[in-house]
Amino acid sequence: MKRTYGIAGNGRASTHLQAYFRLLKIPHKVWSRQSALAPAEVLGDCSRVFLLIKDEAIAPFVAANPFLKGKTLIHFSGSLNVKGVFAMHPFMPLAARPLTLAQYRAIPFALDPGVELKALVPEFSNPSFPVKRSQKKLYHALCVLGANLPVILWQKTMGDLGKKFSVPPDLAQRYFQATLENFRADPARALSGPIARRDAPTIASDIKALGKDPFAGAYSLFARIYENN
Repeated sequence: MKRTYGIAGNGRASTHLQAYFRLLKIPHKVWSRQSALAPAEVLGDCSRVFLLIKDEAIAPFVAANPFLKGKTLIHFSGSLNVKGVFAMHPFMPLAARPLTLAQYRAIPFALDPGVELKALVPEFSNPSFPVKRSQKKLYHALCVLGANLPVILWQKTMGDLGKKFSVPPDLAQRYFQATLENFRADPARALSGPIARRDAPTIASDIKALGKDPFAGAYSLFARIYENN
């Protein structure tokens, strides 16, 4: 008889986990704050429960629901340590769109040292790696630097190129894609343009052209960081 997993929460992480479970035909139950039932009524018979709610709500949720005692509890936070709850952070930006089974199986998970993924979810065969509990906040900060900040820059660039120069979004995306391909081919030498060649006059001209745009400060900061490395 297949085990039934419980999921507390109905945000993006929950939606993806539910999709992965459906593709693997894994029974599961979902409770959220919109439910008319209490958590214990929905999740009470689940031996393993994913707590996919806001980070600051996880510990209070565990404390407020004594029925969870004795169950295997798992969260997806990359920065949080919660006593009695295992960490299983998806090392992959989760988009709004659903993924294929192959894509879900390829997602790596960051785990507490000494914990095997099969011990948490025997049905999963995803890659995994350990992150020390004392290093989680740094690990998560680096994840945000690498996956979130570039998106903000791309959104800004694509938006302004479209509004001010009528550059179609697909051409802007091709430009970004070329940067990604350069990085995949040779991370150490992927940077191009005036920052890479330390062309101070052009950098200064670019920053001046941005004027009072807040991104002028971002441009200047990145140029200084690269110059000082």
